[in-house]
Amino acid sequence: MNILIAEDDRMIQVIHREVMKSFGFKFDMASNGKQAVEYAWQNQGKYDCCLMDVNMPEMNGIEATRVIRKISSYYFPILALTSNESHRKACFAAGVDDFAKKPCSRSELFDRIKKLSVKAYKLITKSSSFGVKEVMPVDKQQAEELRELARKNLCKMVLFENPNRALIVHKNTINKISHDFNVKGQLLTTFLNRDEDKPTLCHLFKESSNLLPQTLLTENEYSNMLANEDQELDRYTELSLKATDEE
Repeated sequence: MNILIAEDDRMIQVIHREVMKSFGFKFDMASNGKQAVEYAWQNQGKYDCCLMDVNMPEMNGIEATRVIRKISSYYFPILALTSNESHRKACFAAGVDDFAKKPCSRSELFDRIKKLSVKAYKLITKSSSFGVKEVMPVDKQQAEELRELARKNLCKMVLFENPNRALIVHKNTINKISHDFNVKGQLLTTFLNRDEDKPTLCHLFKESSNLLPQTLLTENEYSNMLANEDQELDRYTELSLKATDEE
């Protein structure tokens, strides 16, 4: 995680530094809104989230947010942090994604960052390997779509470098695919595409770069498979990027 922090208070800067280090996040620190805009402009595509103070010298956080939304070619979520509740409406009008009142506890800050910075996942399949790449949403609308999926324990999975071949799957589906390919050595794995309008059973071949046969499911078939897959996927909580000695 790479975080852009805009905060003018020296003591709060120290706190932010310690908190980000405890989270294991990398960060850049701006002391005012103007510096935050410069960081965003010079580091396009770098940041997963921004913590934006509102009352700052030279340029306040509301104006900085407005400028960042205009000049940045890459979207990233912005969390407004202020002790003044009256700034809420102006912050959202400028383009922030969330609003939190100071002081914000460590656990609340972590939860808000994680919820805001949700991403899609792109599968990289080759004959000898399998990998996963996180993909930032392109705009606020797509980000909110991904957050809504996350609230339902779902995620969006992109296949074969083609955004039009994105599937809606259980949040642990990618973990199971990685286990089947990298640990079990399977050449084929199956999973559900949970598109409410057109649910399908998908067959993914490890050695194929563009083939994904799908079987349309009836309502009853989908309901039964959904319950079984939910139970199975509870076991796959982490990616398996290489085989372990035990397995």
